[in-house]
Amino acid sequence: MIRFAVVAGVVLGAGLMAPGASAQEIQDVHVKESKGRVAAVGPGFTLKLTRHGITTNVVDEEFGDPATGNEIVRQVIDLAGRTFRPFVCENGTYTIKSGTFERTWRFSLLERRPAPYPERFHAGFPGFVTPFLGEFDATVTDETGETLRVLISDLAYEARTENGGFRGTYPIHGFVVDQKGKIRDRISLFGRFRSGPGGANATYWIEDRGTCHQTADLGWGEPNTDRVVVTGPLLVLPFNSPVITPGR
Repeated sequence: MIRFAVVAGVVLGAGLMAPGASAQEIQDVHVKESKGRVAAVGPGFTLKLTRHGITTNVVDEEFGDPATGNEIVRQVIDLAGRTFRPFVCENGTYTIKSGTFERTWRFSLLERRPAPYPERFHAGFPGFVTPFLGEFDATVTDETGETLRVLISDLAYEARTENGGFRGTYPIHGFVVDQKGKIRDRISLFGRFRSGPGGANATYWIEDRGTCHQTADLGWGEPNTDRVVVTGPLLVLPFNSPVITPGR
């Protein structure tokens, strides 16, 4: 579960502030995608993803919700020498050999997400990310030993709604690129969660427009976490969720 891995220690040391009204004023993360390009805009950042690489721009003074007083957290995870779940796609299964996962986020509210977000998830990540910006760039091999590159933008935005409910937006997009520069597989997973106060009338789903489809048992020993939609080591929502497949 690499999106939120190694976060517990950071949370405990971050000194999260109490909820502020300004958290409700931040809008969301907006994504436009085509078969060869992804562009995203969020509070204080922009992102562009192509088969050539990932380009981001972060304006610290506008990133997330500065009014909370919570610091921007930056982290780089070295993927080399670790064992991660491979990417399972229509045109191959890709095992990570090396690379980095760069992550930038700011916490807004120190509150619990509603059910069915599992307890294990709360324990490791007890605050809303408003937003989370992840850049995944890895070298992988397929079943034949061919070396390819995986480029992924991993985003998240969570906030309290005006009526006291909760909303979360979780887009993950990526390309598996061969040595000739051609896109072998596409990752396009867009998770959404909406609920009223206290988690009432919660609705959640994942839109899948790509060619990489897989689920995994997170091994948490909690109900509703045995068929979680993932892409390699990254998860969309931390519980079993319905998937819709709009026209690709």
